[in-house]
Amino acid sequence: MYCKKLTYQNYRNIESAEINLDGGVNVLYGNNAQGKTNLLEGIYYFACGKSFRSATDKELIRMGSEYGSVSIDFSDGQRDRCHEVRFFRNDRKICLKEGIKISRMSDFIGVFRAVLFSPEHLSIVKEGPAERRNFCDIAISQLYPAYMASLSKYKKLLQHRNAVLKDEEGPTSDGMIEVLSAELAREAAFIAAYREKYVCKLSSYVSDIISDMTCGREKAELFYPLAADESEYMRLLTSNVRKERYAGTTLYGIHKDDVKVTLNGNDSRVYASQGQQRSIALAMKLAEGEISKDDTGEYPVFLFDDILSELDKTRKEYILSKLGSRQVIITCCEDIPMGKIFTVSNGSICM
Repeated sequence: MYCKKLTYQNYRNIESAEINLDGGVNVLYGNNAQGKTNLLEGIYYFACGKSFRSATDKELIRMGSEYGSVSIDFSDGQRDRCHEVRFFRNDRKICLKEGIKISRMSDFIGVFRAVLFSPEHLSIVKEGPAERRNFCDIAISQLYPAYMASLSKYKKLLQHRNAVLKDEEGPTSDGMIEVLSAELAREAAFIAAYREKYVCKLSSYVSDIISDMTCGREKAELFYPLAADESEYMRLLTSNVRKERYAGTTLYGIHKDDVKVTLNGNDSRVYASQGQQRSIALAMKLAEGEISKDDTGEYPVFLFDDILSELDKTRKEYILSKLGSRQVIITCCEDIPMGKIFTVSNGSICM
């Protein structure tokens, strides 16, 4: 996977910019609040279908403008491609795939693949289960469109079921709960099977990376709960309805699962130091890229958003030593004497 050119128009604080990237390391250098992360946000939009900063599409349009756009020219190892998204303040966005309008942003997912590593990801190990579920969901969705479709359906069904649980009890409500539980159980079994398989691969790579990083002194492992089958999810969802009505929410399903992370056999959330937790988070991101390469034959594009300033010297040197044969786009406030360097200032980019 090789991102060749990026074009921005009225995007965030960027009035107009075109960047031709190198196939190796690319450094976006400049002070804070100049637009470096905006550039990465535009790239990653094509990988996950939305902003990684929880922004609405209208927030991506430059202040004072009625429209904005971002396009990406890249090679997927087989042929050159061009994707574009146009945003409108008073209308829906338009998605173009090789110049052809498509109806859903999800049609982009899995075509352009990227691994994003930002300072927020350093807390993925010590934070709650939702952070680790989200990590898995984004990574798996880029590889398997069917997974993303199932996850989207599950979330809609869950929202509907929760709303029914909050209503008054009655025959109609009970019947709807039964129907929704059956559909939810089907999607839950599908999603859990993918997650379990992915976390097993992830654990193998993370273990090797941590061992390499610490010269064999430490061993990290990741575990996902043994995936239940559809009948087991259905049992859980139908035998605890009274308890769920009292809580006003669905208490069982893949939305409650966690990825357990251990270091030398101990729970890393409790017993690992902050530095060790950061090492595991770094290893998880590098492992995400390795799994993507295993499944597709090509490395994804690696996006490092001001991550080097958050790492100590040892971890910084380790990650920089692993950049060979990958395209990497790094934002930083410090001078990095490597790769193709772009200076970013007040939304303008120059070499």
